[in-house]
Amino acid sequence: MENFRLDKQHLSLKALYNEIEISHNNKLIHKVRGISIIPIHVTIEPLKIKDNLVCKSLDVERELFTGIYYTNIIDYTLGEITFAANFLTDAWVADIWNLLVEEKEIFLSITLTDETIKEHLLKENSELFQAIDEVDFFCERYNLKIENFVVAAKFEQIEVDLEGISARLSSEIIFFRKKIFTELLIQRLDAKIFEYEEVKKILLPKSKKEIFQKWRTKQLREIELVQKYIRSPFTFDDLEQFTNFRSVNEFAINNYNQQDLVSETFYWIGHFPKAKTRFEIAIKHYQNKENYRDSIDNLRLALELLLKDLFKNSKSLDNQIPEIGKYQKDLGISKEIRNTFQKTLEYYNDYQNEHVKHDDSVANEHEVEFMFGLTMLLIRMLVKPNPMFNIQ
Repeated sequence: MENFRLDKQHLSLKALYNEIEISHNNKLIHKVRGISIIPIHVTIEPLKIKDNLVCKSLDVERELFTGIYYTNIIDYTLGEITFAANFLTDAWVADIWNLLVEEKEIFLSITLTDETIKEHLLKENSELFQAIDEVDFFCERYNLKIENFVVAAKFEQIEVDLEGISARLSSEIIFFRKKIFTELLIQRLDAKIFEYEEVKKILLPKSKKEIFQKWRTKQLREIELVQKYIRSPFTFDDLEQFTNFRSVNEFAINNYNQQDLVSETFYWIGHFPKAKTRFEIAIKHYQNKENYRDSIDNLRLALELLLKDLFKNSKSLDNQIPEIGKYQKDLGISKEIRNTFQKTLEYYNDYQNEHVKHDDSVANEHEVEFMFGLTMLLIRMLVKPNPMFNIQ
């Protein structure tokens, strides 16, 4: 029952068999295996987007100002995005608000076609029915409708509408656009709720308000997570980067490259502000291809400050190796990996002392790139295995 189509979207359902008693004049005639359709969750999958991003044409520009906005266009101006956000969120707010203030509960029911129900009844009640005609005769004889054998799935209409908006927002390639649409929508609904309840002193139906608040929290948490991921100089420049983000919860990124690792490093050092500041400085020098020596020195300092904060001591980087070994052992890291980590860190220190700390002989950009990658891997191996710092 998964991937159930609804208005070009997908809802996740599951079907269970139940037992239905057929009685006449309070006398049990038959027990028939019927069907219950249950919503697994009200989440609607995001709209599909084109694999290739396209540039805006004159026709698309005209359509924008008639209310049509495309998610796979990469060169909308800031003014056009703001314009689109205003007219789209106006329409969304109007629809959601009508559902919020409606006292009556509005449900969307999803059931099966008559033919499908009959096929299930035939399959699950073979001792009673041998053919579809016998199902029809049974219903006619006992004055039953075929839908009597199914318990339909029921969704609150406001849940479906909010998840439909979520699906639309999740289709945005450029995070800035998703953020502006989402936050503008939430701000407008928050303002209307405040005016309704605090100024007019009219309370919204509790169950519907709770549905909206749950949806609101979910959207804002996702925005917060994305902002952790892109707190580097890199943003979603193309579909590949967007796809990489979709797996951010597991960090099973599809195609690792330097910018993905930079973004992930910002995620893991979120609890270490001093280390984060130094890492940002290193990134700036590296990105601008200036002062490679200071870039690598700030990488070392970022790692050193992280360890001082982690172990609550003031030891230098080379004196932290025993502490690291004990820390990793407590996290269940194998002896071989611990030894590899410590030996790598020793060579890392040797390079820093020889070429950076006591000299200025960093000239090979490939070495700089290698030191960046190595530092980020060291940071990840220090922070990621520790459940205390999983900040998702």
